[in-house]
Amino acid sequence: MNKQKNVTFSIPVEDAAYSGFAPGGEFTLHAGESLLAMTPREMTALQAAQAIGALTEITTGLLEAIQSACGSCEERREQGLCPSGHLEAPEQCPLKRMTGHGVTVDAGARAEAGIPLDAKLEVFVDEGELLVAAADYEHDITDVPPAVREMLALLGICPGHLDDLIQDGEVICHD
Repeated sequence: MNKQKNVTFSIPVEDAAYSGFAPGGEFTLHAGESLLAMTPREMTALQAAQAIGALTEITTGLLEAIQSACGSCEERREQGLCPSGHLEAPEQCPLKRMTGHGVTVDAGARAEAGIPLDAKLEVFVDEGELLVAAADYEHDITDVPPAVREMLALLGICPGHLDDLIQDGEVICHD
């Protein structure tokens, strides 16, 4: 039996007023992966534009945190730290387009190998042979929404290092 749990929290009166929340007023809660955002239930055009500005500031800060943690492909190559090992031929980076590793195995083969359907897969290459196994990590770059991967690629962020940080569950933002 599922029981709904409520979370209670307080917002300082000054912050609520600054954000356009009237005492006792209704709000809308927007829930996304790693995000909760509240907006007044009814918003004017100006309030909507101001909310977009606030979200843009948050987005900019998060992009800066990722960029700082990952560096660019160029910086990583210059430092000899290309995680994909393509220091001399960066165009060969398998993650350059930030699409991930692209390994798929059908359900029957996964079942036969004892690999759950939701498990990430890794490929090991050895003299012309490929070994596919369940990955020892829960998330990788393929869990980043495609539009965000595109934005990060446009910013020149090193996809290999980003993939490593995601796989390792590294904390990159501290507030």
